[in-house]
Amino acid sequence: MHNRRDRVRCRSRKRAVALLGAVLCVALATGACSDGGGEPAEADSSPSDTSALETIPQPTQAQLEAAGLAKLPLAPENQRIDVEAPTFSNPTEITNPLFPISELDSTIFSGRVDGQPFHTETTLLPETKLIEWSPGEQVEARVSQYFAYIDGRIEEVATDYYAQADDGSVWYLGEDVFDYDRKGFTDSFLGSWLAGREGPPQMIMPADPQVGDVHRAENIPAIAFEEVAIKTIDKTVKGPAGDVEGAIVARELHDDGTYSNKVFAPGYGEFFTAHGAEVEAMALAVPTDALEGPPPTELKQLFASANASLDAVESGAWKPAATSQEAASRAWSRYRQGPVPPRLASETERALRTLAGA
Repeated sequence: MHNRRDRVRCRSRKRAVALLGAVLCVALATGACSDGGGEPAEADSSPSDTSALETIPQPTQAQLEAAGLAKLPLAPENQRIDVEAPTFSNPTEITNPLFPISELDSTIFSGRVDGQPFHTETTLLPETKLIEWSPGEQVEARVSQYFAYIDGRIEEVATDYYAQADDGSVWYLGEDVFDYDRKGFTDSFLGSWLAGREGPPQMIMPADPQVGDVHRAENIPAIAFEEVAIKTIDKTVKGPAGDVEGAIVARELHDDGTYSNKVFAPGYGEFFTAHGAEVEAMALAVPTDALEGPPPTELKQLFASANASLDAVESGAWKPAATSQEAASRAWSRYRQGPVPPRLASETERALRTLAGA
């Protein structure tokens, strides 16, 4: 979830280093992972609320060199706040305001990648996953599902695993990635990893981020690597429904040596990412931006008419399709007269134009 743009943009790089990553993860995960491939070990015992480890295993210089990362301008060790091993007593209650996964039912992001419209959605799933992140150390993780679309075509589906430590920091425990080709078939699982199998857990959000703090949101060379430095705190940003106070700005160093600026905001978590001309921004979050009361009549009419138009197109009934499309556009025009999250408005209007041209 945490870096959607990179998942799509760097696919070719992932393919090139996949074999290398499989080799490197063995050494990196020594002392912190199961000894087999495939599914992680999930013992019958309850997850432990204490950690036998004092520090999180880190990539060696040799591993960084083998992955082509040796020349990255990494932060000095004394700036890192993610080296001490976390303790997980109540890991599924992820209430860190800057990454409130267990309180965030769904989100929609919009932007542009490679000059094309980029749309992503996340949904908190009801199940949890038990992960043995170190021998004898299990943690129950929340599961968030992620969809990415480029120019209206599905590009990736992933499930991400998160847990909150006792100090309030949030840890990233892995992802299962499914990449899709232009025909809609799964063609790759590259970029998948699991704490305790390929490497250690990674801090995705500090408990109390301060300017100058550094952590690695991904820390497995040749599979996923990203170092994050906090640059600004207590920032006010424009949200889908108005100003949002208490945001932070981070600068991310990627494995190719480039940087991104990323904003995290209370009640939303990941909020905005900019990398050159590429942008991904929060369009809507639920329940953060949810309206009180039942759905507006205009939105229900828009939904019903759009579905009716698509059904008619699939059956070749072009006149009913056009009639329903026009009804959807009228419903949107009525709703648009009131306040609407700006990025959600852009997404809806683009979708209606696409429907009109179907």
